[in-house]
Amino acid sequence: MSGRARLTLASWAATLMAAGALLPLVKPATWIFTAAFVLALVSGAGTLVRRVAPARSPALLAQAVVALLALTALFAREQAVLWLFPGPRAVTYAAELFRTGAEDVGRYAVPAPDTEGIRLMLVGGVVVIGLLVDALAVTFRRAAPAGLPLLALYSVAAGLSGGGAGWLWFLLAGAGYLLLLLAEGRDRLSQWGRVFGGAQRTGRPGTAVGSGGPSFAPVRTGRRIGAVAMGVALVVPFALPGLSGGLLLNGGGGEGSGGGGGTISTVNPLVSLQDDLRQQEDREVLRYRTNATDTSGMYLRLVALDQFDGLSWKSSVRPVVDVP
Repeated sequence: MSGRARLTLASWAATLMAAGALLPLVKPATWIFTAAFVLALVSGAGTLVRRVAPARSPALLAQAVVALLALTALFAREQAVLWLFPGPRAVTYAAELFRTGAEDVGRYAVPAPDTEGIRLMLVGGVVVIGLLVDALAVTFRRAAPAGLPLLALYSVAAGLSGGGAGWLWFLLAGAGYLLLLLAEGRDRLSQWGRVFGGAQRTGRPGTAVGSGGPSFAPVRTGRRIGAVAMGVALVVPFALPGLSGGLLLNGGGGEGSGGGGGTISTVNPLVSLQDDLRQQEDREVLRYRTNATDTSGMYLRLVALDQFDGLSWKSSVRPVVDVP
């Protein structure tokens, strides 16, 4: 396999591995197969065009056209010209479908159902990120900056999941980026020639230097550095103050003995209630303990909506003071 082909495959895999952080947001998560298929078409188009025209512009243009045609055939087939080419009707329908997907994102709690609008946003977003990664890593031969689109994709998933994706998705996304860097590193080393082995050098018989065989020490060193870096990224939040609720410990937990100040935050009770009612399974959100013998008349209240402004009910404005 050539170095450019290896970079193309690594870019495709790194994008999908970073997109794995989006899987818990929507159920069923079958959209990832559609995104993988479209990305494979885009990567294949870029590979074919680069064989014919070494210039960068034709490959980028061909990949953008293939992505547009594939998305049109998948999501606006009935409105497209000859079921493939985007016309005015297809563009209008896609814009309306995207708007519906944005409304569904605000309507449903995680995990949201796999509606057509949400599927368009997910597949389209992953394809756009894949285009950027492929352009940077393969077309321009700059794999390191390609980590920025991958980071953006993971950050969106972490934000939508309510404060952070799981450690497994972090490891998967990080491994994809390291895979991309490793592919670029091997490609650069192959362009130097057999620097680490092919020359006639003095050495013991049977060794890599003495026999002229290639040495893979840089590859092994790169893997070790990558593994150590990912391990540090997972372990450091436990050791630093203020980061105990980081990637592996989502949220601060519901129990504690106090100590230390904090931020008093309020929520819109109607929005909170709406989100709670749309949860698809029961969740334990609070535990309390009491010494009362009769608990039939006890209830918990977050806020009282005691003011009506003619349009909606709101709570009274309460002054917030420091709490010991």
